[in-house]
Amino acid sequence: MRQSHALRNARRPIEPPRQTPVQPSTRTARVHPALLWTPFALALVGLLFQGSIAIGELNRLTRDGYAPDPLLTLRPVLMQALWLLMGVGVLWGCSRVRGRFWLASAWVWLLLGWGALLWLALKLPGALTLNGATRWIGAPIPVLSGITLQPAEFYKLATLLWLTAVCSAPRLRPTLGLWLGVLLWLSGVGLIALQPDKDTAVLVLLLGFGVSFVGGLRAQWVLLVGLGVAFLAGGVVATPLMLGALRNQPWETQPGAYVVKRIQATLDPWTHEREAGYQMVRAQIAVGSGGLFGVGLGGGREKRSLPAVESDYIFAAIAEEVGLLGSLGVIALLALLVWACFQSAARAPTRAGRLYLAGLGVWIGAGALMNLSMAVGLMPTMGLPLPFVSAGGSALVSLMAAVGVGIALMRETP
Repeated sequence: MRQSHALRNARRPIEPPRQTPVQPSTRTARVHPALLWTPFALALVGLLFQGSIAIGELNRLTRDGYAPDPLLTLRPVLMQALWLLMGVGVLWGCSRVRGRFWLASAWVWLLLGWGALLWLALKLPGALTLNGATRWIGAPIPVLSGITLQPAEFYKLATLLWLTAVCSAPRLRPTLGLWLGVLLWLSGVGLIALQPDKDTAVLVLLLGFGVSFVGGLRAQWVLLVGLGVAFLAGGVVATPLMLGALRNQPWETQPGAYVVKRIQATLDPWTHEREAGYQMVRAQIAVGSGGLFGVGLGGGREKRSLPAVESDYIFAAIAEEVGLLGSLGVIALLALLVWACFQSAARAPTRAGRLYLAGLGVWIGAGALMNLSMAVGLMPTMGLPLPFVSAGGSALVSLMAAVGVGIALMRETP
């Protein structure tokens, strides 16, 4: 009996062990943890130094014998705090919406962004012009007077969403609709440049080419488009020189001359200290005067002579007050956030998630690199904010929304 039982067992085929198929998790565990907390840390750092700038200005006015209104002086800081709270709510709300909704509505967001930019270009009611630039739309309600939106900041998010939706399609073909979309997007970039805000236009182009390259666009096409952008940039620089020669007038009086002046100031800021190089020289002095440990919060003096120190040149104020070590800490947070974007992109369960998060890393990384390079004199003066740190509600809310959409896409399953 034992032998027959053994023979029956020997004739049975050996079945492989059953494996339970692993279902992709829909939790946000795949998101790099740093992507969840570094935006808030950077925003709080920015709020801290914006408060330091405002309190320092309040103390200076008091010492000089003036009687400043504390609420009026601190109003920009309070507004930034409200923008931060709104940004937190927007991030949470965007992360709770299905990622498929954001991809399906990408065309809508691109059209809305393009329409807002056209509104500014036509200078329709609500368009605000400041220092010769028409970049903001004011609230039409008297109760919300003083609150403005900058459509170019939200156009970055619309660009990222639209290109993600296009490049993540199963079959990407050069259809008429695709070419119309590309022309619409590029015309939006042109509208940004006409505000004028050429720095943001360049960043939007970099974002678009980065997502397209990751999405499978051939390298030769990226190179060709890059050469085209370089040719256009050269044309912008050469325009005042050519107009001056044709009209037999000084090129300094021609349209677009400020671009050439900024380039000259970058190459030799001290020669142009009283003109185009003023901000660059003041920023370098502020960065250098901080030393290793800085002069302490609220103790910076050089920052007072910097226009837009709370936005474009906030890194100079940080370097002056907390020194090299504190500045490196802020740079480390930015680098960690960019790294978290690319790490999350590598873990994303869908192609759309990978493209979107890689593009988000390009957006934050390129913006931070350009702002930091400007602060230390490696690039001309630009109006680009330091991501999450600089003052500006539109920039902060759009970035918070972008992070929320990235988290939503991480929760999608193939």
